[in-house]
Amino acid sequence: MILRPCARLISTSTPSSSRYDAKVFREPITDKNELKKPLSVDDERNFLFIKAMKADETPTFYRNHVVDKLVRICMTDGRKEMSRKNVLSALEIIKRKQYQTWLKAPEEEKSKVELSAFKIVEEGINNCKPLMKLQGVTRGGTTYQVPFPIEDEEAEFRAMKMMRDICRQKSKHGETFFKDALAAELMLAYQNEGATIQAKQELHKTCEANRAYAHYRG
Repeated sequence: MILRPCARLISTSTPSSSRYDAKVFREPITDKNELKKPLSVDDERNFLFIKAMKADETPTFYRNHVVDKLVRICMTDGRKEMSRKNVLSALEIIKRKQYQTWLKAPEEEKSKVELSAFKIVEEGINNCKPLMKLQGVTRGGTTYQVPFPIEDEEAEFRAMKMMRDICRQKSKHGETFFKDALAAELMLAYQNEGATIQAKQELHKTCEANRAYAHYRG
């Protein structure tokens, strides 16, 4: 008998427990502007411990929460460095294209060209976030696909997952490399276009078609 490795599941749920005691630990400050301000006299962080800052929440200019999360979602077989290389290469492609566009643009339109690849990624992923999701609910021996509202964190995860699968499909058939497909899809999503936007719209249409089962949510 041949044993096949199980698919790795990514959990989006909030952990029920933490190693940090809520009585003696407080959340760190991750905003650069807030770090420059002195703490108020009655701020509990003056005399309590501070939790360790997450790697993707550091206020350093070269780290970005959305990009770091995209790296984790695009990872295959635990090869995180390969995934990071692909995502950062996609950002470099976006940066170069936007810079070329800026050079060719008339002086009065240069200010409208977005040169930050981070902002393009953030806005592109934000445009791809679905508002609803379908979830199976069994009633009377029959399973119905019921539309549910979706929280922002899960919506971001689903948007990245849809984009990743589309880019993998393109690179699988030899149309292009993954980094090029990802850069192109992020640019299209930034303009509210592309295959990921279409996938989101198709999901919304399906949710609308199944709205008659919404009363099964409870």
